Amino acid sequence: MTRHYPLGRVRAALRRGHRPRVAIIGAGFGGLAAAVALRRIGVDDIFIIERSDGVGGTWRLNTYPGAACDIQSHLYSFSFAPNRDWTRTYAHQPEILAYLESVADEFDLNRHLLAGTRVRSIRWNPKIQQWSLDLESVSSGSGFGFAADVVVSAVGLFGEPKLPDIAGLCAFAGPVMHTSRWDAGVDLTGSRVAVIGTGASAVQVVPELAKIAAHVTVFQRTPPWMVPKDDRPFTAAELARFRRSRWASKRERWRLWKEQHDFTALRVDDPLVAGRQGIAEDFLRRKVSDPALRAALTPDYPFRCKRVLLGSDYYAALQRDNTDLVTEPIVEITESAVVTGSRVTDVDAVVLATGFQTNHYLAGIEVVGSDGQSLHERWGEDPSAYLGVAVSGFPNFFMLYGPNTNQGGNSIVYILEAGARLVADAVARLARTGGSLQVRPEAERRFNDEIGAELEHTVWTRCGSYFRSPSGRIVTQWPYKELEYARRTWRLRSRDWTHDDYRPDGQVPMTASDSRRSSS
Repeated sequence: MTRHYPLGRVRAALRRGHRPRVAIIGAGFGGLAAAVALRRIGVDDIFIIERSDGVGGTWRLNTYPGAACDIQSHLYSFSFAPNRDWTRTYAHQPEILAYLESVADEFDLNRHLLAGTRVRSIRWNPKIQQWSLDLESVSSGSGFGFAADVVVSAVGLFGEPKLPDIAGLCAFAGPVMHTSRWDAGVDLTGSRVAVIGTGASAVQVVPELAKIAAHVTVFQRTPPWMVPKDDRPFTAAELARFRRSRWASKRERWRLWKEQHDFTALRVDDPLVAGRQGIAEDFLRRKVSDPALRAALTPDYPFRCKRVLLGSDYYAALQRDNTDLVTEPIVEITESAVVTGSRVTDVDAVVLATGFQTNHYLAGIEVVGSDGQSLHERWGEDPSAYLGVAVSGFPNFFMLYGPNTNQGGNSIVYILEAGARLVADAVARLARTGGSLQVRPEAERRFNDEIGAELEHTVWTRCGSYFRSPSGRIVTQWPYKELEYARRTWRLRSRDWTHDDYRPDGQVPMTASDSRRSSS
C-alpha cells in the first residue's frame, strides 16, 4: 500500500491550478459522504447532481407509512457527524431525512447541489481527459451539460423500483403505488388494499395499512426470516446522556458497531447462522399461534440466504380480522380484482412492495468509456467492479455502493465512508498532476475472481434472491466482514492503478462558476 498524499501538497497543487472538478451523482448517504471527504482534502469544485428536490436519496423518495431503518439510529449515521438528537432506537424516515438535511447544512453542501436534475449520460473525452455530462432539468425537460474531471456515482442500490410482470396490472382501475413512489394524496382509509410482496417495505407498510384499511390482502411469493426489533423511543435519561456529551453518541455508535460485527455470519458452515435461525424460528412460534399461518410464514431456505427482516408488528398485523395472507401465485389483475388460482380478491387499490432493480446499477444513465464502449454493454446482466468502485476503461469514474459492496451485516454507512475515503485519495492524486486514473484490467479481474470464489462459500448461494443477477451470479454482496472492505479501501494500491498525468498545454479545468454560466 502507498500512503495518502499529504494534505498540504494537495492544497498546494490546488493553488497552482490543478483544481479537479468533481461531479457526484446522487445526494443520499453516499453522495454526501463523498462531498465531505473531498471538501476535507481541499477540493471545492464539486457538483452534487440530484434528480429529487433536495438531499436524502432513498430517504427522500421512500415516504410510505411505516418507513424506517433496520439498523440502529446511532449506527446508521456518519462517524464524522454523530447525531445527539435521535429520538428512538431505530429512526423512522422523517427523522433520517432531517438528519441528512442537517449534515448538508453543517458541511455547507447545499451550495454544491444541483437539485431537480437528471443525468442522462456521461461520456469520456480522451483528448482532454474529461467527462462530458448530458443533464436534464426534471421540471422543464430542457437539457444542458458541462465537463468534469471526475465523476462519482452515488446512486445507490435502491434507486429504481422493480415492477412485477403481472398480466393486467396496467388495466387496474384504482390507484397503483410502488412503496418507493408513495402518493400521499391517495387516502386508503376504509379501502380494500392488495399488497404484493413481502420484503422490507411490506413488513413496514402492512401494519400501518391494517390500522386504516377496511381490508388488507397480502400476496406472498416467499416468506422472509424475521427476528425481534427493539424499536422504541429513547428514555428521558438516555436522551439527556446523548445530548449532554458529544462522546456519548460516539460510544453508542461504537457499541452497536461491535455488536453487529460480532454477529455477522456469512459462510454456510458458520455456527452463528444456525443459532440465529433458531432465534427466528422461536420468534415465529411465539408471535403466530395459528399452525397454518405459521407454516405459511416459515421460509424453506437457510437463514440469511435472503435479507433478514426485523420486527413483530408484521406478524401481529397478519393475525388481525381485516387482514389475509395469500400464498397462491397471482394469475392476473383485472380492473377491480387480483386473481389467483382459486380465488378472486376484489380490491380498491394495489400497493407494490416488490423491491428494486438491484442488479441494474446506474439504471437510466448511459456511461461511455475511453474506448467508446457503454458500461451497460460491458456489464450485460452481470455488473462487476474492482472493490465495487472502479471499472477498467472508465478513467476518473468511481462508484459508491457499487457491485458486491452490500453488507451481510453492520451498517452500509460504514462502507460508504470507506469508499468515499478511497475516492478522495484518488482525487488527491489527480489534484497534483491532473490527467486520468483508472484500475488495471488485470487487477479488476483478479479481484473479481477472488470474491467470486469466496462467495461460493457463503449462505447466499443456497437460494435465489435479489442478490443475484439473472445468470445466477451474486452481484450485490461483499463476501467478507466490513473491516476487510475498510482495509482494502484505506489507500490506493499503486500497482493496481494506472495514472496518466497528460493534460493539454495551458488547459485548466473550468471552475464550478464557469460551468454554471455556460449552462445558463
